[in-house]
Amino acid sequence: MAPEASDPDAQEGRPKTLVERHGRALIEVALASGFGILASAGFQVVATRGLGPKEFGLLAAFLALINIAAIGSAALRNSVAVTIASAPASATTRIGRRIDSSLIEALALGGIFAVGLIAASPWLAGSLQSSPVALAVTAATIVPYFLFARGLGILQGRGRSRAVVWWSTGAQFVQLILAVLALALGYGAVGILVVFLVSVLVATIGSGYQTRHLMSPVTTRPFEIDSMVVVALTIAFAWLTNVDVILVKAGAADLLAGSYAAAAVLVKTTLILPATLSLYLLPRFVGSRGNVALTRLGVRLTLLFTFLGGVVILAVLTLGGGLIVPLLYGPGYQLTISLLPWLCLMWLPWAMTQAILVRITSISSKVGLAILGGAMVAQWVGCNLVLPNIQAMIAVNTSIGVVSFVALFLVHHRHAQRIPEDVPTVED
Repeated sequence: MAPEASDPDAQEGRPKTLVERHGRALIEVALASGFGILASAGFQVVATRGLGPKEFGLLAAFLALINIAAIGSAALRNSVAVTIASAPASATTRIGRRIDSSLIEALALGGIFAVGLIAASPWLAGSLQSSPVALAVTAATIVPYFLFARGLGILQGRGRSRAVVWWSTGAQFVQLILAVLALALGYGAVGILVVFLVSVLVATIGSGYQTRHLMSPVTTRPFEIDSMVVVALTIAFAWLTNVDVILVKAGAADLLAGSYAAAAVLVKTTLILPATLSLYLLPRFVGSRGNVALTRLGVRLTLLFTFLGGVVILAVLTLGGGLIVPLLYGPGYQLTISLLPWLCLMWLPWAMTQAILVRITSISSKVGLAILGGAMVAQWVGCNLVLPNIQAMIAVNTSIGVVSFVALFLVHHRHAQRIPEDVPTVED
């Protein structure tokens, strides 16, 4: 099997196994992601210690809104990556002053998200008891997030997964440094939101400069069906894995909401591994849609690593939560300790769902989108019915995660059975 000449991660020389050809790049991606995890954890520690449970619960609700937009913008990144990975290398040209379809999509989708947030601001201001300034800063962050995602999608589609993860890690370090300064100056939750705005602007400008000579293929029109399916898949999953913090904040007492948010910060690290693997695997799944061996190997490894990572996090936080929480968050988060094991169990099926979603995204599955759409409705109705009973809410969310994973895995399995075993691909 000869690697593609256009793939910067590929190696020349004798034919190599899948592990030999992709192992070094995956290790570098994992290391860069590790630094990003440390920076993200440092940011959370700084925020929780600097704000306290009540104000951190408010900040967490706004960060959940930003995360929905940010991870939703990752939908655009996936769409751009899939489009570029599906096209021949010759389709990449100098962009000059031309506006390509991905830029139109980034501006339009970012604008829609921002307008939607502004339209919901009266309800959010009342439910979250927040200031108009915090809402305005949150809305201003959204369009830059989509432009940043577009730049990362161009890099990811051409196999430059290491550049993608280093840009993300760099943005997290900028957030950490600026958060320390903001809290030291006494700016509170609004100051942290401004930090997010500044950091994403810096990352957008920097990654945009790196990709100034690259563009997505101009043979596609904006908002084609397959691209929008990819966008909708990622937005739906972003909603499913972030809206719980908002629901708890709106439906439970402030202390419980802040404690839940702090526990969720620690537990949601289980989602980092499949997200990191997707940066590397998604363009390769797209470029090797007919390669049954590569597809199945990638899915199995992703699911295995995600499950093992989730089990390790469950063991560490269950056994060591009593030491970790006071060390990281300080006093006032005792309730967080008791919530940790239950949230670990709740997020494990969602992490597995994200792992299989890499494959579902690569085939732009409309059935997969329908499954996640049904999960969104079930989650919203079920959680609102049982809150403020936090244990019942966790049970509802866990059940929906299990059903979503099983359903998406069946979609992958059915699609893989349709692929002839001897179809030649770019990896053959």
